[in-house]
Amino acid sequence: MYRVLIVDDEPVIRNGISAFIDWDKEGMTVEDHYANGVEALSALESLSFDILITDIKMPLLNGIQLMKQALALCPWLKVILISNYSDFEYVKEGLKLGAVDYLLKLTLKREDLLAVLHRSISMLEEERRKDSELNHYQQGALYLDRKRVEQEIKRYIAQEQTFPESTVWAPAWLEESYVCVHLMLDAAEEWRENYGYLYVQLLLEELQEGFYEQMREGSALLVAESSLFLIFPDLEGEVEEQLDQWKRLLEAKWGISTSLGFAQEQGVRRILKGYAESRLACQRRFFEGLGGLYRWGGSEVNHVQTLTDTEANHDWTPFFEMIHKGDPASFAIDFALERWKSGILRPEQVQLEACSLLAGAYQSNADAGPLLSERYEMLRKTETLEQLASFMICELEEMGKSFVPKLSGNGYGGQLITKALEYIAAHYTENLTLQCVADTVHLSKSYFSLLFKKQTDMNFIDYLIELRIREAKRLLAQNDNRIYDVAGAAGFKDVKYFSKVFKKITGLTPVEYRENMK
Repeated sequence: MYRVLIVDDEPVIRNGISAFIDWDKEGMTVEDHYANGVEALSALESLSFDILITDIKMPLLNGIQLMKQALALCPWLKVILISNYSDFEYVKEGLKLGAVDYLLKLTLKREDLLAVLHRSISMLEEERRKDSELNHYQQGALYLDRKRVEQEIKRYIAQEQTFPESTVWAPAWLEESYVCVHLMLDAAEEWRENYGYLYVQLLLEELQEGFYEQMREGSALLVAESSLFLIFPDLEGEVEEQLDQWKRLLEAKWGISTSLGFAQEQGVRRILKGYAESRLACQRRFFEGLGGLYRWGGSEVNHVQTLTDTEANHDWTPFFEMIHKGDPASFAIDFALERWKSGILRPEQVQLEACSLLAGAYQSNADAGPLLSERYEMLRKTETLEQLASFMICELEEMGKSFVPKLSGNGYGGQLITKALEYIAAHYTENLTLQCVADTVHLSKSYFSLLFKKQTDMNFIDYLIELRIREAKRLLAQNDNRIYDVAGAAGFKDVKYFSKVFKKITGLTPVEYRENMK
């Protein structure tokens, strides 16, 4: 049985998580009566646990501090973080320290928690299997020495500690010039979906063992679900050229794509610096594309600076105005890209801002909560800015097509209007009338008109015109078709009426709007 420890200062959260799962059925036991990190740490010192589920913000000792000390006591421990949206900086730190994943309190679902627990158990089982199967190999003196160095390096990195003056475990080459490489497996999520989580872990372990077979000296550390940190003596000749050659051979052998960031340092006390530099260099793949080899050059320094108040409190008013007016989603995203391409934000900060923008755009949608949770998870899995921008454009365009207002009630009347809105979204470019929509929900025309106004705070015809104008904007921005054709495709049968309505709503004629968009 795997032992699970739940830590949260809110009893309702602890009890709720505990009640979510049939622990015996899943092969686990649980303790859920720890309200802060100090109590939990005391339990970890006297009892052995396999999985830690902890809130991030707690009194006395927060979740990140607890995680660091818990991993020092129990290196095998798998940590699952519970957070709010506002805790993202702490979440990022926790993931960097090796947390399996994090779950959001407001949208926590049983199946999500169960999936992360199963993944944690799989990791524990795989580690135990590997320890058992490779026992004979681990007896080799060279391997043991390398593992000892690897574990020492990993410990200092995980705890972000400065290396002491006396490091008896460190090999001589660490006092000379050495290379730090952060390797990330590209399209790791796609690999996991197609072949499973364990396959990706095994692939990384194969890469790790391949490194040890090829390099007489050096260490390879598994530092994340899809990353390796390599450190080895400085290569003779041009480092970048030889790394590129090694990268190509690696990718050809395993049929994969990788992104590498590297930095050169000297002296054991600069390993932590080399780790941070190589990792930041590798993060450039988010902005520059997958499959690259990135040398640390110091230009990434902005990524580790604290944002100024002006930078942090960016004015997104133009973005939401474009969305509200129904302008093409690509123009709103272009506005966002001006900030995101500037380099003042780290990739995870860009993803967080993108999630916030989607949340703002979804505010008028009754289903925003669950939708946002799913969308944020998908945003977090984007590996490049280009992927993120494409995802955002698709989401905003889909949102613009439906333009479903927030209903005033969720009862029977709300259900009828929801059905009507779905019908309108599918047929608004056709010859749609109040009567035919009322017929679809089996109401009289007059009663449907009153109910529609009550539920949506809009008249039926105003809502219909809004949808048609949004479609016209999209068409005007995407092609050079005649205004007559655009009007017809958007549902307007009279081009003169279309032009008048368009100008009244947007302040521009269709031709002027198209020119402005260009």
